[in-house]
Amino acid sequence: MNLKPRRETIVGQKEFLRNSVGMEFKTAGATLDGAAFASVAVDGYVKAGTAAYLGDDGLYKPWGADTEAAEPGAGLVAHDTKLIEGSNPITGILAAGHPLENKCIGVNDTFKEATKGRLVFDI
Repeated sequence: MNLKPRRETIVGQKEFLRNSVGMEFKTAGATLDGAAFASVAVDGYVKAGTAAYLGDDGLYKPWGADTEAAEPGAGLVAHDTKLIEGSNPITGILAAGHPLENKCIGVNDTFKEATKGRLVFDI
């Protein structure tokens, strides 16, 4: 019998959703443009709740201040996603639900317009 105590740190993502009512995810996940998300990554991770859209090349890009509301596939990264240099990770994209705006990254008025009726920030 081993009576020596051991401590382990369990890391989990911060919650960015108000509740789980009406949650919908993009089918089959989304491939992030690793190079584009490097600028918004925190400690090597794209944080859950980061605003993103589908680029012309089929890769998801981070939503920026100059991104137009007409961009397709707008949603929020659903999980903390590790970035590895030279690769494009696959993750979930929240397409509909009730996120907390102050817990999300990159959400602005044009993002809200692009996701109007799907992502509800004003409850």
